[in-house]
Amino acid sequence: MAAPVSAQVAEPGDGLFNIANDPEIAHEELYGETKGWKVYAGFTTENFAYCAAEMAKPEMTWRFGYDASPQWQLAVKHPFQGETPYGSFDVDGQSSGLSGWGDGSWVIMWPNRGEYDAIANGSLMEVHMGEVWYQMKLEGTGAAALKVQECVTNGGRAGGAAPAPAPTPLALTAPAPAAVAVMPNPAFLGESFVGNCETPYASYRCMANTLQPTGHYGKAEEITDPSGSEMGFIVQTDRADLSQVWVSYDKVNYTYLGLWGSDGRCMAPLPDQDQQVVANLGHDAWKLCIGG
Repeated sequence: MAAPVSAQVAEPGDGLFNIANDPEIAHEELYGETKGWKVYAGFTTENFAYCAAEMAKPEMTWRFGYDASPQWQLAVKHPFQGETPYGSFDVDGQSSGLSGWGDGSWVIMWPNRGEYDAIANGSLMEVHMGEVWYQMKLEGTGAAALKVQECVTNGGRAGGAAPAPAPTPLALTAPAPAAVAVMPNPAFLGESFVGNCETPYASYRCMANTLQPTGHYGKAEEITDPSGSEMGFIVQTDRADLSQVWVSYDKVNYTYLGLWGSDGRCMAPLPDQDQQVVANLGHDAWKLCIGG
């Protein structure tokens, strides 16, 4: 099972948008159609906000797409309100954990970035978070995913008049870092999950404990080796898949290792870091992969 993904909620003015029923959206336009999917573009009163492919059938309606940040999302039409129970997201037997957020009309989810390709290339998807439980045959999703990416590239305009950066699977540049990186408190542990971890120096069975994130970050985890032989990490991740990372060799003292980018399974330091982080990283090779 891949690393768990917690529910994250778009807040007014934060530059992030839900791909369905976001209160900041002024209007939505049909961008195009492909393989039975309709691709919609959402706009605020001033700017492009998202592109999403929608499949509407009597038994269910669901969407997947990117907002302008870019952060990819999955949405299912369902009357659930609030944060869903922690559950699972599965494509063709490959499962990861996640929770979602419902506004009474739609439930929005933010799976791992690499799972966008799984939807595009898969055959069967299942989402199960308490009463929110659906199975979907993935038909035409490859064409729909390409149309969504085209839509984002064109800023939601079918004529391509307002180009916007296309989503990429791995962030290569970091935004300006916050003045102070505030580490989540490892004393307040939530749910625990077992997985497989890999660094440049070892592969081992590891434990992921959920923590309370700080600032605008949507999820936080403590990654440890139960045997105590490998270093531990604290990682908190935002909706653009950028993570703040700390390392510890004794579970007491933590060293900040800056902002890391992810490809959905493995994360590594971004090239642009401040001088203190560069000193903390030293000349060592750094990478952390978490999987089932």
